[in-house]
Amino acid sequence: MKNSKRHFLQLALACSLFSLGTPTLAAPPGSPIIIAHTAPTTGRFSLHAEADRRGAEMAIDEFNTRGGLLGREILLVSRDPSLDPKRAALVAEELITQTRVGFMVGAVASGVAASMSAICQKYGVIYINTNSSAPSESVENAHRTKFVFDAHGANFNRALLKYALANRKSKRVLLLTEENEFGRSNAAAMRPYIAEYGGTVVGEVIAPEALPDPVEILKKVAATPADVVAVSISGNNQIKLFSQIDPKVLDKQFWIVGEVDWEELYPAPGTPRPLFGTTWAWNLKTPGTADFVARYRKRYGHTKLDYPGDVTHAAYLATKALLVAIEQAGSTDNHAVIQQLENYKASARERMQDAAAFIDPNSHHVQQSIYIARWNSTADRPEKGIEIVGHIAPEQVRHEAERTTRLESLVDTPHYAK
Repeated sequence: MKNSKRHFLQLALACSLFSLGTPTLAAPPGSPIIIAHTAPTTGRFSLHAEADRRGAEMAIDEFNTRGGLLGREILLVSRDPSLDPKRAALVAEELITQTRVGFMVGAVASGVAASMSAICQKYGVIYINTNSSAPSESVENAHRTKFVFDAHGANFNRALLKYALANRKSKRVLLLTEENEFGRSNAAAMRPYIAEYGGTVVGEVIAPEALPDPVEILKKVAATPADVVAVSISGNNQIKLFSQIDPKVLDKQFWIVGEVDWEELYPAPGTPRPLFGTTWAWNLKTPGTADFVARYRKRYGHTKLDYPGDVTHAAYLATKALLVAIEQAGSTDNHAVIQQLENYKASARERMQDAAAFIDPNSHHVQQSIYIARWNSTADRPEKGIEIVGHIAPEQVRHEAERTTRLESLVDTPHYAK
């Protein structure tokens, strides 16, 4: 029997068993391990989604080149969950009950991640949040089956706010907040750190998620006397916002952005930016970075995003961590894989960062290096614009709220294996 026909019959048998309500299914011998990549491929995060998928592809290709995983080929299927959390939940349900995926990776939009991961917890499917930056992902929206691999706004802003408020007699902070899960969660997480560093929140300007024109928003910002403006704006909205700001404003007033992804810098090289946080940049001098960049450019160097950024880096490491956990567990059984992921530790070399990283078993959030960066908007090529000006170790930026995270017990998490 040809391989394709055999795989078809094996998958058909698995589907028929699933419909009978079997709670846990061992995959037929030789059938592929199916991983779903879920990120919004349309709209303001489309470039992020492409970068995220590339990172997952690079990790999967490494394993498939050396024979797959547990003797099985790894297949990556992609779905656009949209930016609508309700639609995203339906997509997650379809991927589990109809496509029969073994695992999900992706995210980017925090509200989508929260919605899809709740469905994954319902079935016991492991959800790897590769790239979304709302602190709520590892606090109130955390799950036993979810693992969060990006640093979030609380990590970045804890470092940036301390620096911004350190030498100011007046420590008035204005919050500029996007009206979504990402914005609300980051603004809430910043407030206790502002108080800790002696600052006072003097106001909050809410920017609509569909930001047609930031001019009116910037007028509201200008009308509020503040020493520091703490920005929680994401995706293409960042480009819109800073393209309308006079650089002199950024010189007179201290603006910070918790995180700026490479995908928000690359398309707008001439747009000025304030200090911002990131987890990685292609020009870091850390061990392994040059090799990773070379491998990326060999495959994608002829495309838009011809240099990799923090989104690709995070997705690569997150997907690789999942595959290593499956390999170490010797099984796709979710309980066994969860236990391996909860023990995740990676050296600085493995992470291409300046410090080792680890998963907090309480919140399932990776504690890692973060970097403070600035942007040269006059550089003649985008890749020359990013400059790393500081490194902060994981222990210095841990989010205190994660100490109170409560996950579902492993006993109450359904068994799932594909």
